Amino acid sequence: MTESELRSDIKSPKGMYFFYGDEDYMKNHYAAQIKAAVVTDPGFAAFNYVRFSDDSFDADAVREAILAPPVMAEKKLVDISTANLEKLMNEKERTAFLEMLEEIASGEDAGGAVSLFGDGGGADSAVVILRIAADGFDAGNPKRPSAFLKKAETFMKTVAFDVQSDARLIRWIERHFAEYGLTVSQQAAMRILTLCGRSMYRLSGELAKAAAYTAESGRTEVTVADVEAAVTRTDEDDAFKLANCVLEGNIPAALDALAIKIRKREEPIMVLSQITRVFCDLAAAAHSLEEGMNSAEFAKRMKMHSYKAGLYMNAARSHPVEYFDRAVVRCAEADRKMKSTPLGYAVIERLICGQ
Repeated sequence: MTESELRSDIKSPKGMYFFYGDEDYMKNHYAAQIKAAVVTDPGFAAFNYVRFSDDSFDADAVREAILAPPVMAEKKLVDISTANLEKLMNEKERTAFLEMLEEIASGEDAGGAVSLFGDGGGADSAVVILRIAADGFDAGNPKRPSAFLKKAETFMKTVAFDVQSDARLIRWIERHFAEYGLTVSQQAAMRILTLCGRSMYRLSGELAKAAAYTAESGRTEVTVADVEAAVTRTDEDDAFKLANCVLEGNIPAALDALAIKIRKREEPIMVLSQITRVFCDLAAAAHSLEEGMNSAEFAKRMKMHSYKAGLYMNAARSHPVEYFDRAVVRCAEADRKMKSTPLGYAVIERLICGQ
């Protein structure tokens, strides 16, 4: 099911939905819309909205919740969310869970009781959402979907929420500012993406800051200057800047970038993780260039937004592929040293200076 089809479908939600992919904001956005459409009487929400998360999940309890009848309502909502499906359930448990949901969806499991307050429980009176956080589910690929996804697609309405394109994000930014009574220039919207990345959760917070700053100044259009003054640069962007300084051989600038992170009191292990991720992506970009790929093909391979992919492809052209492979090895060595010694940031400083 596409996002467009989902928007139409949830005007009158029914059945079971499976949300996965990289953009958590949209999963939660549509889950909230489904809840609003199903749970219309707040007085009975305690009975007609049942939520399970990592710390409360139990497959038998999910079954009972689905089969129990709604109270003074036509339908109820059972909402299941997890940060990581494989950590929540092992392979055998995942298979059994899907089979249980399929039985309920087909009407084979008719264990729902009849209630004086609403319809009998079960598939006809329960809407079910299963949503998995970004990086918490391996969907495979379109040609070879994972076994879990392939099975889910036979009886659930599955929707993949990928990172939004730049064009869609800019339209979303414009609509977001319009809710504050503001407009935004294309240059300012693109600058927000450059500084903040493409996470819609992060963007929504930074947009609120930029909107407040602009409104406080008595203006109705958000400009690049407003963005520069109000928006906070992402840690990912800082890590990329640091790595770029290393690539350019600008050790003082790299150490200055590291000093900013130290002043922000970021955990050394997290900073090293960010740097390692950057060099791993740069190594992947270098290998992709060697294979003759362009930035669009690289973005598709890495499931990375086009703007970021272009930055990494351009940076990867600065050195041969062997350089990036060695950098990844050195990052792994630094990680082992940081975990086995009390050196902390000194490990990162040595990594920068010895690269």
